[in-house]
Amino acid sequence: MNTDKVKHTRKIRVLHIITNLPIGGAQDNTLITVERLNRSRYDVSLIAANDGEWVTRAKQIKNLQLIFVDALTRPIHIFNDMIAFYKIYQIIKKNKYDIVHTHSSKPGFLGRIAAVLAGVPIIIHTIHGFPFNDFMHPVVRWFFIFIERFLSYLSDKLITVSRLNLQHALKLKLATSQKLINIYSGIDFSKFNKKIDVTKKRHDLNIPNNTKVVGLIGRLSYQKGPEYFIQAAQLILQKEDNVLFLLIGDGKLREKCVKLAARLGISSQIKILGFRDDIPELLQVLDIYVLSSRWEGLGRSLTEALYLAKPTVATSVDGVPELVQNKKTGILVPPANPQALAEGVLYLLNDLDKGKKMAHNAKKLVEENFSADKMVSEIDELYQTLISDKHAQSH
Repeated sequence: MNTDKVKHTRKIRVLHIITNLPIGGAQDNTLITVERLNRSRYDVSLIAANDGEWVTRAKQIKNLQLIFVDALTRPIHIFNDMIAFYKIYQIIKKNKYDIVHTHSSKPGFLGRIAAVLAGVPIIIHTIHGFPFNDFMHPVVRWFFIFIERFLSYLSDKLITVSRLNLQHALKLKLATSQKLINIYSGIDFSKFNKKIDVTKKRHDLNIPNNTKVVGLIGRLSYQKGPEYFIQAAQLILQKEDNVLFLLIGDGKLREKCVKLAARLGISSQIKILGFRDDIPELLQVLDIYVLSSRWEGLGRSLTEALYLAKPTVATSVDGVPELVQNKKTGILVPPANPQALAEGVLYLLNDLDKGKKMAHNAKKLVEENFSADKMVSEIDELYQTLISDKHAQSH
């Protein structure tokens, strides 16, 4: 990597790169960061595809150079990926950034290689979730692990969003301990501090006041395991009939979810709401929050639900046990197991007071570690440390 001196007499030019801008944890993390970095110290740019519900949010961020590269798509597509790589390289070369900070797998691959070739002094990548998982074919999984090991050599620092993820990265030898740092993915607490009329919100959603509400928030994708949520719902309804289930999110599996609920005969007790911009309000309606993911870096909506002290059942995957400690801050269950998911929810339904005590423990944990300002401050500190190190190396 280029170790040219970064001058202190001008603002530091920082480029963040992410795939696109749908509602999601990695996107929220990135947008909070590019919005809150100190503009007296940094000139901030963001590359993303012009796609997703949060494009408007990105456009509203003051003093942000937003650059759209529409070829930057989530799925692997050789032709589009080559176009995206060339455009990213040209942008980096032209603007002479001091720091390139990539997010998620595709930008992490294309962006880091382009940054090295363009001679960027400092290259950082945030691992919001690993590009491999235990549900992959072993050969494919090890191929992705090999790629990540190679890319770590091109990086000055890798940020994980949970300490368990950092430990997993070390175990797989993705990078040395010197290259890894954990910075929790902060959330904007102010969005969740507004009290709402829960009775009115329930009425708007056609939910009777005496009905218990169990909800999942996330993309309807293979990773999130929404089918396990629906299968668990059927098992729960065999024992507790006064329960309604909310699936809040959209995605490729929506139609399959609708058909599965119909096949199981529970369509009337499951509402699939699609993408919503009132998540803080919807979370307040829930009696129990569920995370049914097959894998998960940490889980943005999980952090938000725990901040609102919602009794929670979550799968014991990746960084999740760092937040959900079984029977201390929530209920942990194995992934891909609707029976265990159902049993976890029934445990809480039968003793919501105990669930609320766990949730209040979790709220304290989130308050102490997951504020947006804390995250941005730690990222700023990391930038300054790396810049100082580069200066020292160049003398």
